[in-house]
Amino acid sequence: MSVKNLLTALLILFSVSVFGQENKLWNSITGSAFLNNRSYAVLEKICDEAGGRLLGSPQNEKAMGILKEELSKIGCETKYEKFKVPGWVRGEDEIKIISPTPRKLQTVALGYVNSTPEFTAKLIYAGYGFDGDYSGINASGKIVLVSQGTPPGKEPLLRYEAIDIAASHGAEAILFINDNPGTLTLAGTGNFTGNPAKIPAYSLTFEEGKWLVRLLERNIPVEIEMTTRSYCKEVETSNTVVSFKGKVKSKIVIGAHFDSWDVGQGGVDNGVGSAILFDVARLLKTYSPDNYYSIDLVWFNGEELGLWGSKRYTEMHKQDSIIAMINMDMTGSPTGFNAMGFNEFIPFFKDLVHKLNGFNLTSGVVSSPGTNSDHMWFMFEGIPTFELQARLDESMYKYYHERGDTFDKVNKKYLSEAAAVVTITVEELANNKELKFARKNEHEMVELFKHYGLDKRLKRQHEWIYKEE
Repeated sequence: MSVKNLLTALLILFSVSVFGQENKLWNSITGSAFLNNRSYAVLEKICDEAGGRLLGSPQNEKAMGILKEELSKIGCETKYEKFKVPGWVRGEDEIKIISPTPRKLQTVALGYVNSTPEFTAKLIYAGYGFDGDYSGINASGKIVLVSQGTPPGKEPLLRYEAIDIAASHGAEAILFINDNPGTLTLAGTGNFTGNPAKIPAYSLTFEEGKWLVRLLERNIPVEIEMTTRSYCKEVETSNTVVSFKGKVKSKIVIGAHFDSWDVGQGGVDNGVGSAILFDVARLLKTYSPDNYYSIDLVWFNGEELGLWGSKRYTEMHKQDSIIAMINMDMTGSPTGFNAMGFNEFIPFFKDLVHKLNGFNLTSGVVSSPGTNSDHMWFMFEGIPTFELQARLDESMYKYYHERGDTFDKVNKKYLSEAAAVVTITVEELANNKELKFARKNEHEMVELFKHYGLDKRLKRQHEWIYKEE
Protein backbone atom coordinates (compact mmCIF):
# COMPACT_ATOMS: atom_id res chain seq x y z
CA MET A 1 0.00 0.00 0.00
CA SER A 2 1.34 3.40 -0.92
CA VAL A 3 1.94 6.04 1.72
CA LYS A 4 -0.82 8.13 0.14
CA ASN A 5 -3.34 5.26 0.34
CA LEU A 6 -2.26 4.45 3.89
CA LEU A 7 -2.86 8.05 5.00
CA THR A 8 -6.25 8.05 3.28
CA ALA A 9 -7.27 4.82 5.02
CA LEU A 10 -6.14 6.15 8.41
CA LEU A 11 -8.07 9.37 7.84
CA ILE A 12 -11.24 7.42 6.98
CA LEU A 13 -10.74 5.18 10.01
CA PHE A 14 -10.23 8.19 12.26
CA SER A 15 -13.33 9.92 10.87
CA VAL A 16 -15.47 6.81 11.38
CA SER A 17 -14.12 6.47 14.90
CA VAL A 18 -14.95 10.07 15.84
CA PHE A 19 -18.37 9.88 14.18
CA GLY A 20 -19.03 6.62 15.96
CA GLN A 21 -18.12 8.14 19.32
CA GLU A 22 -20.51 11.02 18.67
CA ASN A 23 -23.29 8.63 17.67
CA LYS A 24 -22.66 6.44 20.69
CA LEU A 25 -22.96 9.37 23.09
CA TRP A 26 -26.00 10.80 21.35
CA ASN A 27 -27.64 7.37 21.20
CA SER A 28 -27.08 6.89 24.93
CA ILE A 29 -28.49 10.32 25.74
CA THR A 30 -31.52 9.85 23.50
CA GLY A 31 -32.21 6.30 24.67
CA SER A 32 -32.03 7.28 28.33
CA ALA A 33 -34.21 10.36 27.76
CA PHE A 34 -37.01 7.99 26.74
CA LEU A 35 -36.30 4.76 28.61
CA ASN A 36 -35.25 6.31 31.91
CA ASN A 37 -37.40 9.46 31.97
CA ARG A 38 -37.54 10.88 35.51
CA SER A 39 -38.89 14.33 34.78
CA TYR A 40 -42.52 13.29 34.37
CA ALA A 41 -42.73 11.68 37.81
CA VAL A 42 -40.87 14.60 39.43
CA LEU A 43 -43.26 17.10 37.85
CA GLU A 44 -46.25 15.07 39.02
CA LYS A 45 -44.91 15.15 42.58
CA ILE A 46 -44.31 18.91 42.44
CA CYS A 47 -47.72 19.69 40.94
CA ASP A 48 -49.77 17.40 43.15
CA GLU A 49 -47.95 17.84 46.46
CA ALA A 50 -47.02 21.53 46.26
CA GLY A 51 -49.50 23.03 43.77
CA GLY A 52 -49.19 26.39 42.04
CA ARG A 53 -45.79 27.97 42.69
CA LEU A 54 -46.43 31.70 43.09
CA LEU A 55 -43.24 33.61 43.89
CA GLY A 56 -42.56 33.70 47.64
CA SER A 57 -45.48 31.43 48.56
CA PRO A 58 -45.27 28.39 50.88
CA GLN A 59 -46.18 26.25 47.86
CA ASN A 60 -43.19 27.61 45.95
CA GLU A 61 -40.88 26.87 48.88
CA LYS A 62 -42.25 23.33 49.20
CA ALA A 63 -41.82 22.72 45.47
CA MET A 64 -38.18 23.89 45.65
CA GLY A 65 -37.60 21.39 48.46
CA ILE A 66 -39.04 18.58 46.31
CA LEU A 67 -36.83 19.61 43.39
CA LYS A 68 -33.73 19.69 45.58
CA GLU A 69 -34.52 16.26 47.04
CA GLU A 70 -35.09 14.72 43.60
CA LEU A 71 -31.88 16.27 42.22
CA SER A 72 -29.91 14.80 45.12
CA LYS A 73 -31.27 11.34 44.23
CA ILE A 74 -29.59 11.56 40.81
CA GLY A 75 -26.33 12.78 42.32
CA CYS A 76 -26.69 16.50 41.57
CA GLU A 77 -25.65 18.94 44.27
CA THR A 78 -27.88 22.01 44.34
CA LYS A 79 -27.19 25.56 45.43
CA TYR A 80 -29.79 28.13 46.46
CA GLU A 81 -29.01 31.70 45.42
CA LYS A 82 -31.23 33.86 47.61
CA PHE A 83 -32.60 37.30 46.77
CA LYS A 84 -35.32 39.71 47.89
CA VAL A 85 -37.81 41.25 45.46
CA PRO A 86 -41.26 42.87 45.42
CA GLY A 87 -43.71 40.04 45.95
CA TRP A 88 -47.44 39.63 46.05
CA VAL A 89 -49.94 37.55 48.04
CA ARG A 90 -53.34 36.57 46.68
CA GLY A 91 -56.14 37.03 49.20
CA GLU A 92 -59.80 36.05 49.28
CA ASP A 93 -60.93 38.73 46.84
CA GLU A 94 -64.65 39.15 46.12
CA ILE A 95 -66.52 40.91 43.33
CA LYS A 96 -70.31 40.78 43.41
CA ILE A 97 -73.03 42.27 41.24
CA ILE A 98 -75.58 43.96 43.46
CA SER A 99 -77.94 44.99 40.67
CA PRO A 100 -79.69 44.34 38.36
CA THR A 101 -79.38 40.77 39.71
CA PRO A 102 -77.16 39.45 42.52
CA ARG A 103 -74.24 37.32 41.35
CA LYS A 104 -70.64 36.65 42.38
CA LEU A 105 -68.39 37.19 39.37
CA GLN A 106 -65.66 34.74 38.35
CA THR A 107 -62.56 36.91 38.45
CA VAL A 108 -58.86 36.74 39.25
CA ALA A 109 -56.85 39.64 40.65
CA LEU A 110 -53.77 40.72 38.72
CA GLY A 111 -50.36 40.63 40.38
CA TYR A 112 -49.36 43.67 42.45
CA VAL A 113 -52.98 44.66 43.10
CA ASN A 114 -53.06 45.96 46.67
CA SER A 115 -55.72 45.54 49.33
CA THR A 116 -58.61 48.03 49.48
CA PRO A 117 -61.62 48.24 51.81
CA GLU A 118 -64.96 47.02 50.56
CA PHE A 119 -66.77 49.53 48.35
CA THR A 120 -69.73 49.69 46.00
CA ALA A 121 -69.65 51.53 42.68
CA LYS A 122 -71.40 51.76 39.35
CA LEU A 123 -69.93 49.99 36.30
CA ILE A 124 -69.12 51.74 33.02
CA TYR A 125 -67.78 50.39 29.74
CA ALA A 126 -64.72 52.08 28.17
CA GLY A 127 -64.12 50.03 25.01
CA TYR A 128 -60.50 48.93 24.78
CA GLY A 129 -59.38 51.25 27.55
CA PHE A 130 -57.52 53.85 25.46
CA ASP A 131 -57.57 57.44 26.67
CA GLY A 132 -59.86 58.38 23.80
CA ASP A 133 -62.36 55.71 24.85
CA TYR A 134 -63.18 57.82 27.92
CA SER A 135 -64.43 60.70 25.81
CA GLY A 136 -67.89 61.63 27.05
CA ILE A 137 -67.67 59.17 29.95
CA ASN A 138 -67.51 60.16 33.61
CA ALA A 139 -65.30 57.46 35.13
CA SER A 140 -64.75 59.22 38.46
CA GLY A 141 -65.67 56.91 41.33
CA LYS A 142 -66.73 54.16 38.91
CA ILE A 143 -65.51 50.66 38.10
CA VAL A 144 -64.36 50.48 34.47
CA LEU A 145 -64.98 47.50 32.21
CA VAL A 146 -62.65 47.15 29.19
CA SER A 147 -62.18 44.64 26.40
CA GLN A 148 -58.82 42.92 26.19
CA GLY A 149 -58.88 41.97 22.52
CA THR A 150 -57.08 43.70 19.66
CA PRO A 151 -58.78 46.92 18.51
CA PRO A 152 -59.09 47.49 14.75
CA GLY A 153 -56.00 49.20 13.39
CA LYS A 154 -54.24 49.45 16.75
CA GLU A 155 -51.96 47.46 18.99
CA PRO A 156 -53.76 46.42 22.18
CA LEU A 157 -52.86 48.19 25.39
CA LEU A 158 -50.70 46.39 27.91
CA ARG A 159 -52.80 45.79 30.98
CA TYR A 160 -50.73 48.09 33.15
CA GLU A 161 -51.24 50.88 30.57
CA ALA A 162 -55.01 50.43 30.73
CA ILE A 163 -54.83 50.44 34.55
CA ASP A 164 -52.92 53.74 34.58
CA ILE A 165 -55.30 55.34 32.08
CA ALA A 166 -58.36 54.28 34.09
CA ALA A 167 -56.78 55.64 37.29
CA SER A 168 -56.01 58.95 35.57
CA HIS A 169 -59.73 59.32 34.82
CA GLY A 170 -60.63 58.80 38.46
CA ALA A 171 -61.78 55.16 38.23
CA GLU A 172 -61.90 53.14 41.46
CA ALA A 173 -61.08 49.82 39.77
CA ILE A 174 -60.85 48.12 36.38
CA LEU A 175 -62.14 44.79 35.03
CA PHE A 176 -60.57 43.22 31.92
CA ILE A 177 -62.76 41.02 29.71
CA ASN A 178 -60.77 37.96 28.64
CA ASP A 179 -60.90 37.65 24.85
CA ASN A 180 -60.91 33.82 24.94
CA PRO A 181 -64.26 32.11 25.59
CA GLY A 182 -64.63 29.10 27.87
CA THR A 183 -65.05 30.73 31.32
CA LEU A 184 -61.30 31.47 31.42
CA THR A 185 -59.96 34.31 33.55
CA LEU A 186 -56.28 34.72 32.47
CA ALA A 187 -54.11 35.41 35.50
CA GLY A 188 -51.19 37.78 35.02
CA THR A 189 -49.24 40.65 36.50
CA GLY A 190 -50.49 44.21 36.78
CA ASN A 191 -47.06 45.61 35.90
CA PHE A 192 -43.43 44.58 35.37
CA THR A 193 -41.87 46.87 37.97
CA GLY A 194 -43.22 45.45 41.23
CA ASN A 195 -44.99 48.65 42.22
CA PRO A 196 -48.49 48.40 43.73
CA ALA A 197 -51.12 48.88 41.02
CA LYS A 198 -52.75 52.31 41.12
CA ILE A 199 -56.24 50.79 41.39
CA PRO A 200 -57.55 47.22 41.85
CA ALA A 201 -57.44 45.30 38.57
CA TYR A 202 -59.08 42.00 37.74
CA SER A 203 -59.47 39.66 34.80
CA LEU A 204 -63.03 38.58 34.04
CA THR A 205 -64.35 35.72 31.92
CA PHE A 206 -65.35 36.37 28.32
CA GLU A 207 -68.90 35.19 29.01
CA GLU A 208 -69.58 37.34 32.07
CA GLY A 209 -67.84 40.31 30.49
CA LYS A 210 -70.00 40.16 27.37
CA TRP A 211 -73.10 39.87 29.57
CA LEU A 212 -72.16 43.04 31.45
CA VAL A 213 -71.47 44.89 28.18
CA ARG A 214 -74.92 43.92 26.88
CA LEU A 215 -76.55 45.28 30.04
CA LEU A 216 -74.69 48.58 29.83
CA GLU A 217 -75.39 48.98 26.10
CA ARG A 218 -79.12 48.68 26.93
CA ASN A 219 -78.66 51.40 29.56
CA ILE A 220 -79.37 49.00 32.42
CA PRO A 221 -77.40 50.24 35.45
CA VAL A 222 -74.93 47.74 36.94
CA GLU A 223 -73.76 48.15 40.51
CA ILE A 224 -70.83 46.17 41.87
CA GLU A 225 -69.49 45.48 45.35
CA MET A 226 -65.72 44.85 45.48
CA THR A 227 -63.37 43.69 48.23
CA THR A 228 -59.65 43.28 47.48
CA ARG A 229 -57.68 41.34 50.09
CA SER A 230 -54.64 40.58 47.92
CA TYR A 231 -51.60 42.64 48.86
CA CYS A 232 -48.01 43.51 48.00
CA LYS A 233 -45.07 42.60 50.20
CA GLU A 234 -41.34 42.05 49.85
CA VAL A 235 -40.41 38.38 49.66
CA GLU A 236 -37.20 36.39 49.91
CA THR A 237 -36.81 33.52 47.50
CA SER A 238 -34.09 31.64 45.62
CA ASN A 239 -32.94 30.45 42.26
CA THR A 240 -31.95 26.78 42.28
CA VAL A 241 -28.63 26.10 40.56
CA VAL A 242 -26.82 22.89 39.54
CA SER A 243 -23.29 23.44 38.23
CA PHE A 244 -21.00 21.27 36.13
CA LYS A 245 -17.43 22.51 36.35
CA GLY A 246 -15.62 22.50 33.02
CA LYS A 247 -12.00 22.73 32.01
CA VAL A 248 -12.44 26.52 31.81
CA LYS A 249 -14.55 28.91 33.89
CA SER A 250 -16.46 30.30 30.91
CA LYS A 251 -19.94 28.82 31.14
CA ILE A 252 -23.20 28.15 29.39
CA VAL A 253 -26.47 28.75 31.27
CA ILE A 254 -29.54 26.62 30.63
CA GLY A 255 -32.58 28.06 32.38
CA ALA A 256 -36.28 27.52 33.00
CA HIS A 257 -38.55 29.49 35.29
CA PHE A 258 -39.73 27.46 38.24
CA ASP A 259 -42.53 29.68 39.52
CA SER A 260 -46.07 29.63 38.17
CA TRP A 261 -49.39 31.29 38.75
CA ASP A 262 -51.26 29.94 41.75
CA VAL A 263 -54.69 29.48 40.15
CA GLY A 264 -53.65 26.12 38.66
CA GLN A 265 -50.71 23.76 39.22
CA GLY A 266 -48.32 25.27 36.68
CA GLY A 267 -48.06 21.91 34.95
CA VAL A 268 -47.35 23.43 31.54
CA ASP A 269 -46.24 26.98 32.41
CA ASN A 270 -43.59 26.32 33.30
CA GLY A 271 -43.74 22.82 34.70
CA VAL A 272 -42.65 21.33 31.39
CA GLY A 273 -39.56 23.57 31.12
CA SER A 274 -38.58 22.90 34.73
CA ALA A 275 -39.08 19.16 34.28
CA ILE A 276 -37.06 19.03 31.05
CA LEU A 277 -34.24 20.85 32.84
CA PHE A 278 -34.33 18.15 35.54
CA ASP A 279 -33.74 15.41 32.98
CA VAL A 280 -31.05 17.51 31.28
CA ALA A 281 -29.30 17.52 34.67
CA ARG A 282 -29.68 13.73 34.92
CA LEU A 283 -28.42 13.13 31.38
CA LEU A 284 -25.43 15.43 31.73
CA LYS A 285 -24.54 13.88 35.09
CA THR A 286 -24.69 10.39 33.57
CA TYR A 287 -23.21 10.88 30.11
CA SER A 288 -21.37 14.21 29.92
CA PRO A 289 -20.35 15.55 33.33
CA ASP A 290 -16.92 16.74 32.16
CA ASN A 291 -16.90 19.31 29.38
CA TYR A 292 -14.62 22.02 28.08
CA TYR A 293 -16.94 24.86 29.14
CA SER A 294 -18.66 24.96 32.51
CA ILE A 295 -22.45 24.62 32.68
CA ASP A 296 -25.03 26.15 35.04
CA LEU A 297 -28.55 24.76 35.10
CA VAL A 298 -30.83 27.35 36.70
CA TRP A 299 -34.43 27.11 37.85
CA PHE A 300 -35.32 30.82 37.97
CA ASN A 301 -37.90 32.10 40.43
CA GLY A 302 -40.24 35.03 39.86
CA GLU A 303 -40.56 35.11 36.07
CA GLU A 304 -44.32 35.56 36.14
CA LEU A 305 -44.21 38.70 38.28
CA GLY A 306 -41.41 40.39 36.35
CA LEU A 307 -38.45 38.15 35.39
CA TRP A 308 -36.99 38.66 38.88
CA GLY A 309 -34.94 35.45 39.10
CA SER A 310 -33.09 35.88 35.83
CA LYS A 311 -32.53 39.56 36.53
CA ARG A 312 -30.99 38.76 39.92
CA TYR A 313 -28.92 35.91 38.47
CA THR A 314 -27.34 38.19 35.86
CA GLU A 315 -26.66 40.77 38.57
CA MET A 316 -25.07 38.22 40.91
CA HIS A 317 -22.96 36.77 38.10
CA LYS A 318 -22.05 40.05 36.44
CA GLN A 319 -18.34 39.21 36.56
CA ASP A 320 -18.76 35.65 35.30
CA SER A 321 -17.82 34.72 31.76
CA ILE A 322 -21.26 33.58 30.56
CA ILE A 323 -20.86 32.74 26.88
CA ALA A 324 -24.38 31.55 25.98
CA MET A 325 -27.84 30.98 27.41
CA ILE A 326 -30.60 28.54 26.45
CA ASN A 327 -34.09 29.35 27.75
CA MET A 328 -36.90 26.84 28.15
CA ASP A 329 -40.32 28.36 28.74
CA MET A 330 -43.32 26.12 27.99
CA THR A 331 -41.05 23.96 25.83
CA GLY A 332 -42.80 21.17 24.00
CA SER A 333 -41.93 18.71 21.24
CA PRO A 334 -38.87 20.15 19.43
CA THR A 335 -39.40 21.27 15.84
CA GLY A 336 -36.23 23.35 15.39
CA PHE A 337 -34.03 26.05 16.89
CA ASN A 338 -34.29 29.81 17.36
CA ALA A 339 -31.01 31.75 17.19
CA MET A 340 -32.81 34.77 18.73
CA GLY A 341 -31.04 37.37 16.60
CA PHE A 342 -27.55 35.96 17.15
CA ASN A 343 -27.29 34.99 13.50
CA GLU A 344 -23.64 33.94 13.67
CA PHE A 345 -24.89 30.70 15.29
CA ILE A 346 -27.32 29.80 12.50
CA PRO A 347 -24.79 27.50 10.71
CA PHE A 348 -24.17 25.63 13.97
CA PHE A 349 -27.89 24.99 14.48
CA LYS A 350 -28.47 24.06 10.85
CA ASP A 351 -25.75 21.45 11.15
CA LEU A 352 -27.37 20.17 14.33
CA VAL A 353 -30.76 19.89 12.61
CA HIS A 354 -29.12 17.86 9.86
CA LYS A 355 -27.44 15.51 12.32
CA LEU A 356 -30.53 15.05 14.49
CA ASN A 357 -32.51 13.70 11.57
CA GLY A 358 -34.38 11.22 13.78
CA PHE A 359 -36.27 14.09 15.40
CA ASN A 360 -39.08 16.00 13.72
CA LEU A 361 -37.13 19.27 13.37
CA THR A 362 -39.14 20.37 10.35
CA SER A 363 -39.16 24.06 11.34
CA GLY A 364 -35.40 24.18 10.90
CA VAL A 365 -33.64 27.28 12.20
CA VAL A 366 -35.17 30.72 12.63
CA SER A 367 -33.84 33.91 14.19
CA SER A 368 -36.71 35.66 15.96
CA PRO A 369 -36.01 37.13 19.40
CA GLY A 370 -38.75 38.02 21.87
CA THR A 371 -39.23 39.63 25.25
CA ASN A 372 -40.97 38.73 28.51
CA SER A 373 -39.08 35.59 29.43
CA ASP A 374 -35.85 34.83 31.29
CA HIS A 375 -33.57 35.09 28.27
CA MET A 376 -34.22 38.84 28.17
CA TRP A 377 -31.79 39.84 30.92
CA PHE A 378 -29.04 37.78 29.30
CA MET A 379 -29.74 39.54 26.00
CA PHE A 380 -29.38 42.89 27.76
CA GLU A 381 -25.85 41.75 28.64
CA GLY A 382 -25.18 40.94 24.98
CA ILE A 383 -24.95 37.20 25.75
CA PRO A 384 -25.97 34.90 22.85
CA THR A 385 -29.35 33.41 23.78
CA PHE A 386 -31.20 30.54 22.15
CA GLU A 387 -34.37 28.51 22.51
CA LEU A 388 -36.06 25.55 20.90
CA GLN A 389 -38.86 25.90 18.46
CA ALA A 390 -41.44 23.48 19.80
CA ARG A 391 -45.07 22.49 19.58
CA LEU A 392 -47.62 21.95 22.35
CA ASP A 393 -50.94 20.16 22.27
CA GLU A 394 -53.96 22.47 22.23
CA SER A 395 -54.93 21.18 25.67
CA MET A 396 -51.55 22.40 26.94
CA TYR A 397 -51.63 26.00 25.69
CA LYS A 398 -55.40 26.47 25.99
CA TYR A 399 -55.14 26.89 29.75
CA TYR A 400 -52.31 29.41 29.75
CA HIS A 401 -52.34 31.20 33.14
CA GLU A 402 -55.57 29.41 34.01
CA ARG A 403 -57.02 27.04 36.58
CA GLY A 404 -56.78 24.28 33.98
CA ASP A 405 -52.97 24.43 33.79
CA THR A 406 -52.62 21.12 35.61
CA PHE A 407 -50.34 18.09 35.45
CA ASP A 408 -52.82 15.96 33.47
CA LYS A 409 -52.25 18.20 30.42
CA VAL A 410 -48.53 17.33 30.19
CA ASN A 411 -47.43 15.09 27.31
CA LYS A 412 -44.73 12.79 28.68
CA LYS A 413 -43.23 12.08 25.26
CA TYR A 414 -42.54 15.77 24.72
CA LEU A 415 -40.44 15.87 27.89
CA SER A 416 -38.26 13.03 26.64
CA GLU A 417 -37.90 14.51 23.16
CA ALA A 418 -36.93 17.93 24.45
CA ALA A 419 -34.56 16.57 27.13
CA ALA A 420 -32.67 14.61 24.47
CA VAL A 421 -32.39 17.50 22.02
CA VAL A 422 -31.45 20.06 24.66
CA THR A 423 -28.83 17.81 26.28
CA ILE A 424 -27.20 17.03 22.92
CA THR A 425 -27.24 20.75 22.05
CA VAL A 426 -25.65 21.67 25.38
CA GLU A 427 -23.02 18.96 25.06
CA GLU A 428 -22.15 20.19 21.56
CA LEU A 429 -21.93 23.83 22.64
CA ALA A 430 -19.96 23.00 25.77
CA ASN A 431 -17.26 21.17 23.82
CA ASN A 432 -17.04 23.20 20.63
CA LYS A 433 -13.80 25.19 20.74
CA GLU A 434 -14.28 26.48 17.21
CA LEU A 435 -17.38 28.57 17.90
CA LYS A 436 -16.80 32.20 18.77
CA PHE A 437 -18.99 33.04 21.76
CA ALA A 438 -18.59 36.80 21.51
CA ARG A 439 -20.84 39.12 23.49
CA LYS A 440 -22.42 41.96 21.60
CA ASN A 441 -21.72 45.46 22.84
CA GLU A 442 -24.41 47.95 23.83
CA HIS A 443 -24.60 49.54 20.38
CA GLU A 444 -24.97 46.14 18.72
CA MET A 445 -27.74 45.12 21.12
CA VAL A 446 -29.63 48.38 20.58
CA GLU A 447 -29.47 47.75 16.84
CA LEU A 448 -30.59 44.14 17.29
CA PHE A 449 -33.62 45.12 19.39
CA LYS A 450 -34.55 47.86 16.94
CA HIS A 451 -34.12 45.58 13.93
CA TYR A 452 -36.66 43.15 15.36
CA GLY A 453 -38.96 45.91 16.65
CA LEU A 454 -38.53 44.99 20.30
CA ASP A 455 -37.35 48.38 21.52
CA LYS A 456 -40.88 49.84 21.46
CA ARG A 457 -42.29 46.99 23.51
CA LEU A 458 -39.49 47.20 26.08
CA LYS A 459 -39.92 50.96 26.40
CA ARG A 460 -43.68 50.54 26.93
CA GLN A 461 -42.93 48.06 29.70
CA HIS A 462 -40.37 50.43 31.30
CA GLU A 463 -37.70 47.76 30.78
CA TRP A 464 -35.52 49.51 28.20
CA ILE A 465 -32.14 49.76 29.94
CA TYR A 466 -30.20 51.68 27.28
CA LYS A 467 -29.55 55.42 27.26
CA GLU A 468 -29.63 56.52 23.66
CA GLU A 469 -28.33 59.86 22.45
